[in-house]
Amino acid sequence: MTEVHSFGNLPVIAHSWNKDRTQIAVSLGKNDVRIYQKKDGKWRLIHTLSEHLSRVLAIDWAPQSNRIVSASADYNAYVWSFENNTWKQQMVELQRTSRAVCCAKWSPDENKFAIGSSDKNVGICYYETEQRFWAAEMIKKKPKLTVTCIAWHPNNQLLAAGSCDYRVRIYSAFVKTVDREPQVSSWGKITNTGELLHEFQSESGWIHDLAFSLSGDILAWVSHNSIIFAVSARNPAEITMEITNYLPFRCILFVSESTMIVAGHEFSPLIYNYDERKGTLNFVEKLDQQDGVVGKQAINRLFDQASMQTQTPEPVSTHQSMITQLLPYQTEPNCLSKISSADLFGQVVIWNLNGRKIRK
Repeated sequence: MTEVHSFGNLPVIAHSWNKDRTQIAVSLGKNDVRIYQKKDGKWRLIHTLSEHLSRVLAIDWAPQSNRIVSASADYNAYVWSFENNTWKQQMVELQRTSRAVCCAKWSPDENKFAIGSSDKNVGICYYETEQRFWAAEMIKKKPKLTVTCIAWHPNNQLLAAGSCDYRVRIYSAFVKTVDREPQVSSWGKITNTGELLHEFQSESGWIHDLAFSLSGDILAWVSHNSIIFAVSARNPAEITMEITNYLPFRCILFVSESTMIVAGHEFSPLIYNYDERKGTLNFVEKLDQQDGVVGKQAINRLFDQASMQTQTPEPVSTHQSMITQLLPYQTEPNCLSKISSADLFGQVVIWNLNGRKIRK
């Protein structure tokens, strides 16, 4: 069963759930983060985090520590902690960042987070206990253009970053201050912070999003030229590429070790399976089961004279605009059973994956 939740007509640029999914933090294209709680079947605004001076571009809510990190076009990132029924902020010391902070994500252990900015910086941020502030250690071998997306490896010490220079890079995110010792990695030896382990070239499209599989042995990403890429740690020299006929994808999420969901301008999330042995990415099905057309066909319909004369056109998909983000919602052993997606028309949709063709 699909659940559709509306937060007005403003675009949902980013969203993130608390641990028990009773609250949601959203950025609606403004300079604040709004936290809603569901009561009596309705979402009610309970907190507004309004320290940023420009549009909030990224939100991530750490489920165990209950801290929120927000990133904005005002060049800043804040860590928010809930104390005495109030959200209190701490600015992150991003001394080398002088442009928009485009992405921010907590590490799996929640003892650090990463940011990516439009001035090509990738930073690993952690709390300096003695000096009581959030510090950022910037990666020296940084991308050549805007960092659009980041993803943490499950071992908490590897970070993948995608950028507008058509490349995906895997860095060591080991921080001696907070990590006890380097973990064993299938992607290479982890040593110093920021060491470049791998660099992958895409086919002339800037990277919109990337994700590690549940084990971390597979990395996949989507680019603006409607291509899906995947690479395995067992053979990083061989990149699998699937050229699609769909509109560009903006987000990607692994729902099992070899099954991923992509979404974006096509309005409907799509399921793909990665076969490492054959080196293929295979389309499985669309999540949206509504009758009708989506994506390119839906856009063509907007300019069809007969359709333009209709005052109340029928919906052709659950989402009526570009999907901006995919997030895990409910987890089962070895897979996700529910995910959430957000769009530019103020909707957040929860998709039930039970009964779908997902390899576990």
